[in-house]
Parts: sequence; C-alpha cells; structure tokens
Amino acid sequence: MVEDRGDTLHTQRNALDSGWVFDTSAGYSAASAPQPVRFLAEGRDASATIDSGLSGTPGFHNDGDNEITGIHVSNGDPTPRGLLGARVPELFQSGWRAFWTQQHGDNYTWEMLPARDRR
Repeated sequence: MVEDRGDTLHTQRNALDSGWVFDTSAGYSAASAPQPVRFLAEGRDASATIDSGLSGTPGFHNDGDNEITGIHVSNGDPTPRGLLGARVPELFQSGWRAFWTQQHGDNYTWEMLPARDRR
C-alpha cells in the first residue's frame, strides 16, 4: 500500500509519503499485533522542492509534490498466464521485477532492487 499524506499531515507528523507492506493474513487490531513494514519513504526531488518553496506566493498553486502513485510487480510475461493475479509473484527471482512511480515533481519511475548482502 502507498500513501499520500498531504502537506498538512507531512508537517504534523514530520513524515514522508511512504510505501507499506501488510500481511493480509495478520490481524493488526491488537496492541501486540505485528506492525506493517515501511519499505519506502519518498522525499522531494529538485522540482518538488522548488514548488514547495513557492508555496504561499500569490497566484501560485503548490501541487503537494511528490506522491507515490503506483507499484507494479511483473515478470514481463505478455501471455494470459502473465495477467495480474494469475501467479503469485516471486519478487527478485525468476525474472520478477518491481517498480514504483511518483507523481508531480520530476515524474520518475523507479525500479526496486533487493537489499545487498552486507556480510
């Protein structure tokens, strides 16, 4: 799941827009429950920083730059067997890749890569 906190919530919580991983078989309501894992925190790129700096300027509208707008996981299979939901993804294995996109700012699409072994 990805979130767009909005400028007010960014300020109130001092936090970036984030991407979260939830275990759909877990219950999150109990105090002792496992917590979702944040795998991405998006800061501002150069264009979004300029845009934010102009906030409050008469006649200027700040788009609330950068938001995480999508995640896509695929092994590139163009056949019906490659349709979303046809197979369980094996991220970073057997050709499976993951991408996320940002809105506003410089509008990049980023590829997620596995963490390096730090041993």
